[in-house]
Formats: sequence, C-alpha cells, structure tokens
Amino acid sequence: MRADILPFPEVYLARITQLTNKSNQFNLTTRRYTEEEIRASASDGRHICLYGKLWDRFGDNGVVSVVIGRLEGEELHMELWLMSCRVLKKDMEFAMLDTLVEEAKRKGVRRIVGYYFPTAKNGMVKDLYGRFGFEKRSEDEAGNTVWELSTGSYRPQNHVIRVNSNES
Repeated sequence: MRADILPFPEVYLARITQLTNKSNQFNLTTRRYTEEEIRASASDGRHICLYGKLWDRFGDNGVVSVVIGRLEGEELHMELWLMSCRVLKKDMEFAMLDTLVEEAKRKGVRRIVGYYFPTAKNGMVKDLYGRFGFEKRSEDEAGNTVWELSTGSYRPQNHVIRVNSNES
C-alpha cells in the first residue's frame, strides 16, 4: 500500500470538509467543520493539518483520513482525527500518527494531547490513544478522556504503508 500524507491542499478542501461532516465511527472528537473553517485552520500557522490518501491493490481510495491539531507552545492539541470506514484495518491510522509526530517534532512539539469524546457511533476508537502509546491524563463521568504522548519517546508504528513515495 502507498499513502500521501500531506498538508491540506486547496484541491481537497471540499472532500476534507465532507469527511469531517460524514465520518462517525473512526472520529475521536466528532467536531464538524465548514469549508471556511478548514481553510482557516490550514492557513493560520497555528495548526498542523494533514490529509491522508491511500492506494492499495484495488486502486485509489481517495482522501480517507484527516488530522487537525492546534499548536500551543510545546503542545499539539488534537482537534480532529478521523478516518473513512472504507480503510479500517489497513493500518492507515499508524501512518497518519507517524507522520503527525514527525511534523509535530519539526514544529518544536514535545507533547501531543489527544481527546476522545464518546458518541453513540464512535465507541470503536475509545481506547485508540492508549493502544498507540498515549497515557491517559483524565476521564470525566461522561467518558470524555484526555491523553498525552511524548514525541521524544515515540517510535514509528507504521510498517506496511509507503508514505509520500511515488513508487507504485
């Protein structure tokens, strides 16, 4: 498999917006965005915004994953992390996290803070951050959790997807 995981380009803003408003199962915060909000986040310099596009043996799956994190000093706060159900169990989430951590380190981030807000449909990602090596900071009575990952001790977890390689 091969993936492009890159900052949001203008050509995909409509698809990214569509994903933020449609994806429910693999969506940690279920925050919804307008195209204008996506464009603003991508251009303000205070966010890391990455999209993931995946190719497998069946062809081009298109834009299937979106990450938006807000930079606050040495921390990156995850406002959105979602993935299309079309690519579940293909390890795209590992490739997205590896790329996010690399980009965060380039921006001087020492900690990534992840949030999970439970809904009727996103229970499958309840423990995602824990499975990826984040430590739980807190949990409230509604099941909302806050997680933290040190970028300095992070080890890449993607071992099957070639990222940002033009090789087929």
